[in-house]
Amino acid sequence: MDISNFVQTGAYAREALQRLSDNEAKHKKEFGYDEFHVRFNKSAITRLSGLSRAIVDKAMFEMEAEGYVFSKKLTGTVESYDLTIEQVIDIYAHRGEPKLRDIQNEAVVLFPANLKGGVSKSLIASTVAQSLRTHPQLLKYDQRILVIDLDPQASSTMMLNHQYSIGDVEYTSAQAMLQNLTREELLSDFVVESKVKNVFVMPSSIADGFISSNWEALCAEYLPGQNVNMVLKENVIDKLKGDFDWIITDTGPHLDAFLKNAIVAADVLATPLPPSQVDLHSTLQYIGRLPSIMESLIKSGVTKLPEHHFSFMTKFSKSVQDKDALAIAKAVFREQMLDCNVPNLIAYQRCGETFDTVISVNPKEYAGDSKSLKTAKDAIDDFALSVFQHVQLYLRAN
Repeated sequence: MDISNFVQTGAYAREALQRLSDNEAKHKKEFGYDEFHVRFNKSAITRLSGLSRAIVDKAMFEMEAEGYVFSKKLTGTVESYDLTIEQVIDIYAHRGEPKLRDIQNEAVVLFPANLKGGVSKSLIASTVAQSLRTHPQLLKYDQRILVIDLDPQASSTMMLNHQYSIGDVEYTSAQAMLQNLTREELLSDFVVESKVKNVFVMPSSIADGFISSNWEALCAEYLPGQNVNMVLKENVIDKLKGDFDWIITDTGPHLDAFLKNAIVAADVLATPLPPSQVDLHSTLQYIGRLPSIMESLIKSGVTKLPEHHFSFMTKFSKSVQDKDALAIAKAVFREQMLDCNVPNLIAYQRCGETFDTVISVNPKEYAGDSKSLKTAKDAIDDFALSVFQHVQLYLRAN
């Protein structure tokens, strides 16, 4: 059979993708949009958690006396402080504020999971990762976050580091699982940084779908004797838990090998719950079947499963239908239903046009209304803070 037409079209598609990526990268570099844009003047720093004018003045004076150099900018003829997030974190460190790694000695593994597609799993994974790092109330914790992308669509990879989301990427999460590498090899070859410093992604590729579909045979060949559902935990996450404060896993909406591995590796399951009738119905079916999925994993010989599960609304509005859906969700999840939600806002999709999130995008580059961008960013920041507080409360209670 002749498939030359498909071969040629595929080649054109790969070329078009590469041009899109190269053009956007060139544009960002030319206009300085390739670096994270958030800066703090001295007045803004004094309003952060645990800080005051006197504290900031004293800390910065002491640090500069020791040779520390803070960033500054020239406005007209006046030079003023213009600090990066990392420099603000250094002020907290100088003050002796404990980092999250001083409070918990290894990463919390969070898995936003649903068997229904289009419910914002990848959006949650990528934006929450960046918000946990950059939220003004959480800066003092100096959090390090890794997103493990196991969705062959590579949406999280695209939003966090789009240059690794094109074509057959050589170093992906799926390949790391099969190769059973050392911690040092994982960090040097498979973990790449996003625009936001200390937020990393382990990329995915469309080719990983073939790995998932042939998972058991590949494990038998490359990982003989290892439980096929514990590979992500044992070969990747257990080796990297000490290097990060959060590991967030993103998979496709299929009950495949990657999703099973992500469930086993997770400390906390999080279910995004969209309010539309069809999505709500599918999500409740998934929740109802979750015990059966876990029973089958136990029968397969896994030695660990998540110990905590919470849910939250996505694509939420204030319509009567959405409020009715929220009431149903609260009846199911009770106290494990977050009060905070992710609203249905166009800014989340629009940021994808520049391979960004509402956290990483420079407002000067954003094509839409600046107020809508701020609304979407504030909503994600509120949601990420809610997730942080909920998980920390659970950890302290247990």
